Amino acid sequence: MRKLQTTLLFLIYLGTSALSPTGHAQAFSLTGQIVEAGSGEPLVGAYVYPLANPGQVQTTDPNGQFTLELTTPDSLRVSYLGYVTLTQWISGARDSLLLSLRPTAAASLEGVTVRAAKIAYGELASTRINQLDVYLNPAAKADPLLAVNSLPAATNPDETANVSLRGSPSEATGIFLNDVPIRSAVRIDQSNGVGQFSIFGQIPLRDVRVYSANPPVNFSQSSAGAVALYTSPELPNSTTYGLSLNLAGFGLAHARPIGQKSGLRAFLNFSNLAAFRGINATGLPELQASRAIDAALQFVHQTGDDAHLQVFYLGFDERYRFTTQTTYYEGEFSQHKPRHLGIVNWTRKRGNWTWTLNQSVDWEHADFSLGNIATSPRRRSVHTAHHGRLERPGFTFQHGTLLNAYDDKVFGTFPLQDHRIAPEDEFGSYRTQTANQVLETYVYGQWRLGERWLWGAGAKLLRRLNTGVSRPVLQSTLRYRPGEHHRFNLGGGYFSQLLSPGPEVRDWQWLNLRQLVLEYQYARDNWTVNAATYAKREQYGVLDDVGVRGAEASVQYRDGSWMGWLSGALVRSRELTSSAPTARDLPWLVRAQLQWKNPDGWTLGVAGNFRRGSFFLPVIGTTPIPGTAGWQSPILGGPAAGRRYPDYARVDASLSRVIIIGKSQLILYANVNNLLNRENIRAYRYDPSFSERNAEVYSRRLVFFGGVWRR
Repeated sequence: MRKLQTTLLFLIYLGTSALSPTGHAQAFSLTGQIVEAGSGEPLVGAYVYPLANPGQVQTTDPNGQFTLELTTPDSLRVSYLGYVTLTQWISGARDSLLLSLRPTAAASLEGVTVRAAKIAYGELASTRINQLDVYLNPAAKADPLLAVNSLPAATNPDETANVSLRGSPSEATGIFLNDVPIRSAVRIDQSNGVGQFSIFGQIPLRDVRVYSANPPVNFSQSSAGAVALYTSPELPNSTTYGLSLNLAGFGLAHARPIGQKSGLRAFLNFSNLAAFRGINATGLPELQASRAIDAALQFVHQTGDDAHLQVFYLGFDERYRFTTQTTYYEGEFSQHKPRHLGIVNWTRKRGNWTWTLNQSVDWEHADFSLGNIATSPRRRSVHTAHHGRLERPGFTFQHGTLLNAYDDKVFGTFPLQDHRIAPEDEFGSYRTQTANQVLETYVYGQWRLGERWLWGAGAKLLRRLNTGVSRPVLQSTLRYRPGEHHRFNLGGGYFSQLLSPGPEVRDWQWLNLRQLVLEYQYARDNWTVNAATYAKREQYGVLDDVGVRGAEASVQYRDGSWMGWLSGALVRSRELTSSAPTARDLPWLVRAQLQWKNPDGWTLGVAGNFRRGSFFLPVIGTTPIPGTAGWQSPILGGPAAGRRYPDYARVDASLSRVIIIGKSQLILYANVNNLLNRENIRAYRYDPSFSERNAEVYSRRLVFFGGVWRR
């Protein structure tokens, strides 16, 4: 929800359009194609219009092509998200005009390109998310990880930004920013305390890649899959200013070049949800107060064409309070969570080699309290890495060494009796400290075997320095293209990862994961069809082992103004000893999205998410709690008595408009989450006697609107 306030910071780059169309005479026709400079890739959805009549805007089709009728010779302007705007004089009819757009650097109020980072494993990536889809996706709320969770391969059973891929826990999915692993990539700032958003919602991104299986060995601390996000190392090409104003607060953004070789980008965002709560009083009955401040700073420096330095900082400080109720206590939950993340990337090219040094420090300090329960984690994570990549025609070799160091301190209070959690009840205190260091060394090779085959294989050794335990990683992926429109990927391997505590994993422990996956894609004209089937075995150091099998399929249609897709998936995720389904066991999961853009600058989007209810163990009996007035303790049934919550269904909608006012741009937008106001049950809550049961639900209907100005 708070992330909605930053949606416009990215939507501003959708391009330029006009307030209303005007009439025109049939003087001459102009047809052409818009492509990316260098790669020649067609740019879908670029805005093309004559300067004398900007209301006559057209968008390019899936082949990057457009047709325009001009009354007189005029300057033609082409604008596309994340690319330098192009202006070219047109004196007469043309039937094969080819225009190339040059990518520009991303900034808080600059474009976000969809150009891929050039990494050795890139050709075998499962999915590459178009940033336009991220920021127009009604279910994503301008958050890249929520956009990932709308993919067919995502199996997260709740509404958070924790990424579960193909039936594995979110802790097994590596999240990376500029090739640096990000531990705890979510922030708990949904105002009713139910959901979470990622820390990336306000970060200017160049590219997002999703590896739904077989994560590349150069990615540290990942086993089931990976999500790699990249900011742009390129220099800002102009000075820009921006202001956003909406129900949740306001934000400021600025970008500027510094001399010929350096540039700076920054944003500052202030949030107070008092107005948002007032508009959504029935949708946010639990919220008491919420405020936050976010800031980001990026400095880039280029020393010629062969080397560049990027320094990135992200910091935020958030506080919120909401009312919650447990079986034995009703009270106020409060949180204060500051965090600071710094990343330095240095890259240099020498001949066929590219050398990279990465360094990051992540510091997190949080305080949570409810009744007599208080938790104060202090976590520090440090990452250091060296990568070398050799690229030759038909062959790529990569090697590297990575070190992750984790220092965790947690202290707080806990109830001496589980049912006595009121502030006045007796409590104890605790303090723990853990330190872990993981050293990783890897090699990877990729070979092109003729026109149709591409093979990649890698090996890695992980060593936990504080215990001396080592674990291997072995993987291989084969791609086959039998024709222009078809592609098959076959991949598998043995993966190891030292899991850190998270939503489903409470203790540091090893995960050994074996997986095999077959993927297929068919792409032709406006249509794309994807399908996959997979099998996994997850062996944990503490938790029960899990077996996973699943399949998924999707179909997408896209043209200049319409985009729509439909996907279906099924996942069988069971504990091997008891055959009990896990939270990610989904007999069926259906997602759909429809988006329409018209020449007047309007964009309308609708997204739906439907799935089978999650598995849970019911209460089959109770035992009295001594010393209480009729309070009971529950007895849960076994796996054979398990039940499922009612099926989940949610529909989201969004509407936005881009307006050109002189040299400025204005975006107005509105977003409605859970449009049908369906009460999707996430848990049942009982009274102390366990004679009455009430349902706890996910997000109710919420309305959000605002605007952004840029000059």
